[in-house]
Amino acid sequence: MAFLYRFELSLVNKEIPAVIVADSDDEAFTQLDIELEKYYLKLPEINEVTLREKKRITKKVGFILDE
Repeated sequence: MAFLYRFELSLVNKEIPAVIVADSDDEAFTQLDIELEKYYLKLPEINEVTLREKKRITKKVGFILDE
């Protein structure tokens, strides 16, 4: 069963969202690291990583992203 994880990363000068699909919490954090390494040529300094949301992914499901 897959889950959608919504993270918030606090960098030195801004906050960025990250969305990951994984089967477990450990896999989600590992995939987050992988995606960060793929996205940035040089990894930024990350002050904090916060898991904001975890939802099961099924057919006919939607998500509203609003702060």
